[in-house]
Amino acid sequence: MKKQIAMLLAAASFATLLAGCGASGTTSSEGAAGSTGSASASAETAGNAYENAAKPESITWWVHDGMKLEEGTDLWVEEFEKKTGIGMDLQIIDNNEYYTKLEVAYASDTVPDTFDLDGAHLGTYAAQGAIADLTDLVKESGLYDKIDPALWDSLTLNGRIYGVPREVPSACVTYVRKDWLDRLGMDVPTTYDEFIEMLTRFKNEIPECTVPYTAPAMENVNIAQNMAEFFQGATLDYTKVDGVWVDGMAQDNMVEALQRVQDAYAAGLIDTEVVTNTTSACRDEWYSGGVGVFAYWGGNWGETLTSRVKQNVPEAEVVAIPPIEGATYLYSAPSVQVISSKLSEEEIASIFKYFIEYAHDGAEGQVLFQSGVEGVHWAQDGDKLVPQPSLSNPEETFRKAWITPWMSTNPLTVTDKNMDLEPAITESLAVVDAYAQPLYVFPVSETRTMINSDLTTTRLNVFARVMMGQMSPEEGVAEYKAQAEALGVSTALEEMNANS
Repeated sequence: MKKQIAMLLAAASFATLLAGCGASGTTSSEGAAGSTGSASASAETAGNAYENAAKPESITWWVHDGMKLEEGTDLWVEEFEKKTGIGMDLQIIDNNEYYTKLEVAYASDTVPDTFDLDGAHLGTYAAQGAIADLTDLVKESGLYDKIDPALWDSLTLNGRIYGVPREVPSACVTYVRKDWLDRLGMDVPTTYDEFIEMLTRFKNEIPECTVPYTAPAMENVNIAQNMAEFFQGATLDYTKVDGVWVDGMAQDNMVEALQRVQDAYAAGLIDTEVVTNTTSACRDEWYSGGVGVFAYWGGNWGETLTSRVKQNVPEAEVVAIPPIEGATYLYSAPSVQVISSKLSEEEIASIFKYFIEYAHDGAEGQVLFQSGVEGVHWAQDGDKLVPQPSLSNPEETFRKAWITPWMSTNPLTVTDKNMDLEPAITESLAVVDAYAQPLYVFPVSETRTMINSDLTTTRLNVFARVMMGQMSPEEGVAEYKAQAEALGVSTALEEMNANS
């Protein structure tokens, strides 16, 4: 109880803290996110700000994914400074500490010029005036027209744009050991019954199978991404139904989803460590060659999961399967690059033009942000860009700097940077493109922010107890509804729908 109270106080403190950090920090009568200096600017003013933007002397950038230090980030920074004439203060923050450090930065007035936010945090930072409204800059620059309108729609808050997607979101797809299917004379499953039969036969008839199905179920409230075959459209998180935000765990389809999970767990088809599994533990299990099915990100991971298991089991074959009947593959919510609203309107325009837009210019800048430094991370071969061995692990190929090349929001305009992709990458991406559905950025809700930690704990606790057979799915959903209502989920939903 003390821990829960502390979390609520911390959230309240952060909300108050952010409220004073924007240029105005107010909320419009339409319930839009808090305005900033750039938010109140007219299109004409914003256009002049963009056109007249001076190159900044230096930029402070915080990031928590992409390149690691051991992959040559210092060389990347040197190349950025050489190409742009702009000093770069790059700070790579550990993923688990990132948002805590951002909160401290706002409290101590040491906010970086630009940083990234995920869909769960974007609305909160925008509502408190902590980040600049980039709508007019995005449109005046022409960047808006280069990116899929559906992607803009998925991250727009009340018609305003507060961040630029770094790349197209990825989606989880289900990877299966095809060599095991072939040994059993089985086809790729297309229904739930066939899926369960496959897992059962893996368990009973493949001697080296130690885990038929693994997932990091308790690491993320959006378990539906990791266990699509069992959830079949249900979700523990907030979701939209007929255009209205609802509590996914309180929906009618949750009981059936929990029953499927409970039955499969009792039958020994789901990893017994699923409650404590991390994604890294799941990957290690998969690499060892004893796992039959693992849902993970499409694209680059398709090749990584294939190549790494082959290191231990050379005859292994991996296939990304289409979703079975009723299942839904989900994109992640887009991660976006934002700019601190503590900067002046002129500084915001400068950071946007010479950093964010440069990363998506279709040419020199985009190549740097995608593939890194020539001669270090890639080499030119005719009209091909050839990735080089990774500095951190020479047995693997360097895949990306900050933007995955094959997940860029707009294609390169230069014609001599073509890349040959491994089949495992293109095949899993084809499944993503054909079947994945988007997740949307959560709209502004102060209550949602305040109760998020406790509500997430409640959701995961009930899910775990039902899965392990400590209560029935009906009992679990009933208990969850009562606890969620006591926390204030109805108020959160009212606010979310008012601000959609």
